[in-house]
Amino acid sequence: MDSKQFTNILYRIVSHKPWALVIAIFAITIFFLIGSLKLEFDPSIKSMVPKQNEFLQTMEEIDDLFGGTTIVVLAVESDSLLFEHTLAKYREFADSLAEINVIEKVVSIYSATRMTSFEEGFQVTPLIKRLPKNVSEVDSLKDILSSTSRVIGNIISDDFRMMSFICQLSVSYDYDEHELVNTIEELVKQFEGPEKIYFAGMPITRANVTNQMRRDMSFFLPVGLVLMVIFLAFSFRSWLGVLLPLMVVVISTIWTLGLMGYLGLDLPFTGILIPVMLIAITNNYGIHIISHYYDYSKDDLKASRVQIIKKTLRSVSFPIFLAGLTTVLGFLGLLSHILPKARELGIFVSFGIFVAFIISLLLIPAILNIAKRPAFLSDPNSFRRINNGINLWGKFFIKYSRPAIISTLIVLIIAGFGIKLVSVDSNPNNYYKQDAKIRIHNEAISRGFGGTAQLSVLIEGNAFDPQVLQNIELLTDHFKKYPLVSQTASIVDVIKTINMAFNNGDSTFYAIPDDEELIAQYIFLYGLTDEQSGISVLIDDVDYPENSQLIVRIKDIKTSQISTIVEETQDFIQTEFAGFGEMKISGTAAMLGTLAKLIVKGQMISLIISLIVMFIIMAIVFRSIVGGVISVLPLISAIIIVFGFMGYTGIDLDIATAMLSSIMIGVGIDYTVHFLWHVKEHIKEGQDLNTAIFTTLRLSGKGIVFNALSVIIGFSVLLFSVFVPVNFFGLLILLSIGMCLVGALALLPAIISLVKPKFLLK
Repeated sequence: MDSKQFTNILYRIVSHKPWALVIAIFAITIFFLIGSLKLEFDPSIKSMVPKQNEFLQTMEEIDDLFGGTTIVVLAVESDSLLFEHTLAKYREFADSLAEINVIEKVVSIYSATRMTSFEEGFQVTPLIKRLPKNVSEVDSLKDILSSTSRVIGNIISDDFRMMSFICQLSVSYDYDEHELVNTIEELVKQFEGPEKIYFAGMPITRANVTNQMRRDMSFFLPVGLVLMVIFLAFSFRSWLGVLLPLMVVVISTIWTLGLMGYLGLDLPFTGILIPVMLIAITNNYGIHIISHYYDYSKDDLKASRVQIIKKTLRSVSFPIFLAGLTTVLGFLGLLSHILPKARELGIFVSFGIFVAFIISLLLIPAILNIAKRPAFLSDPNSFRRINNGINLWGKFFIKYSRPAIISTLIVLIIAGFGIKLVSVDSNPNNYYKQDAKIRIHNEAISRGFGGTAQLSVLIEGNAFDPQVLQNIELLTDHFKKYPLVSQTASIVDVIKTINMAFNNGDSTFYAIPDDEELIAQYIFLYGLTDEQSGISVLIDDVDYPENSQLIVRIKDIKTSQISTIVEETQDFIQTEFAGFGEMKISGTAAMLGTLAKLIVKGQMISLIISLIVMFIIMAIVFRSIVGGVISVLPLISAIIIVFGFMGYTGIDLDIATAMLSSIMIGVGIDYTVHFLWHVKEHIKEGQDLNTAIFTTLRLSGKGIVFNALSVIIGFSVLLFSVFVPVNFFGLLILLSIGMCLVGALALLPAIISLVKPKFLLK
């Protein structure tokens, strides 16, 4: 089937019963609108990583053995922290926290104990026996706190101005985070003042992200649509030019979100980008149809609507099909991404774009067949300025093709060096601006107590076996060499402390005993004297422990450094503990570290595959390898410039910007497709190469410019997001689309006028 036959069939479809077609499309839209109401938000790390990820599987195993690996940390700051009235007030606060159903244990100054020795053994007593009533007693309490292990820097800051409440959750996920956060916030309101209370942790962050996602979604949709209406009104100066592309945007967005709702899928953090992408991208095909329809109407005012619509469809239907295909395949390049939610985004944005392509070719011609042509088209001066501007632009780059190409190469070389400077980050704390409340709280707690994120190591083997304990101690020493590690905790600390207490507090006995039976007796006696000992989070059974846990607190979530710690620790385990029971790493910090690696790997794979697919398609379309190469040159140039810009400006590669390249390729290839296809068509009509370039710029250049500007305006709403990665993503999209536009309308004319490729001249 040639393009003429395709056009005739398409026209018969849209002209036979246009009203029935319009009503059917709107009925389907209502169906999907109902489905979109079923969507929920899911900002969890768990949803970001593959289910088969080793850290995720180990986290589930640790949850089964010891309870949750997730913690929430609250901190009270006061200049009179250790005085009676403050301590009495916050004892009740600690009790209230312990009553929250998903909190399994609260570690604080009130639950902490100290071990003292006597002739027959040791005794465990509360850290605070009675509240200090004067300055002298406060000083005595400070001495006790300073001399008790694992207190300073853990539950009391070293300046005695901040104390923490470390809440271990009974599960790491699958609970109502918003209910937990709301309960904590209500408690904070009751107790805060004059003291300052901070609270942080992954549940707090996830709940906040969900709330802000809702805020962004409620902002992006109306503002994005309003901006699009203003742009279309300015571009086409008629209600048809505004209404038709806007209808395609709204319909494709509703169908996409509705499909996700009916499939029972949740929107991840990156899901807020889906409606923005669809608003920005899906009007592209309508813009090209209307732009050509208006130009052909101006060229022949006596022609009937039927003749103009047929001519328009004959001119743009195949380039639109090709542009739609390449855009869909560009987004489907995300299927090669390691991150499951990136793959999911690629599928549903591709679906939305496919819907937009179909709706544009059916609904817009059907309505044009019904509606009257705008009166302003009879004005010979309409669109004169933009046409003249594009014409002058083309003349400039054809005349100075060599300097333009050389200048581009210089820019690419400079940008290439910047790519080496790009860093990777998956820290949720960096989602927020410096003055955001949640970031202030996180940073305050990190300064006082060494962070809220943890690594956990599951150690298989009898935890009373001296050799197993020595292995844990060796692994603990390995972790302590990293500056990022603030605290460690394991059954080894408990056993060494008991052994020293049993030997009159002699520090030389702060060591692991050689007798397994003695160790078992120590733990039995310790459990009898201290019901709040917290051993249950360190070993799975106090009588016959087959598994133990080493907990490592991380000061700051620097994901690249965490990834290094995890990798080096895994190598250390394989080298030092071969032949012993398994040691497996997990925890929220490990998940974030592996997420950083997956972002980089996914970015590279999806980028390479998308470029290869685009090259193959364009080489097939133009039946030329040279045609494939020339087609992807603007994309490659834009990618190098954008990533170089990221490196020089310090913008991180994160969960949002990780999808940049596939989106850039999927959208940017449209401009190349329309430009090269129409140049080739005009040459077939008998025009020479330069004339064909000018004709293409006059007839299709306006549509390409409007197309790119609509994408830029659509994505500009991301600059107003509360999330820093989304802000940067929006900025980079604006830059990348701008570069793709310049590549299509400047670099391509310069290259083909200089090289005169045979695939265009055949």
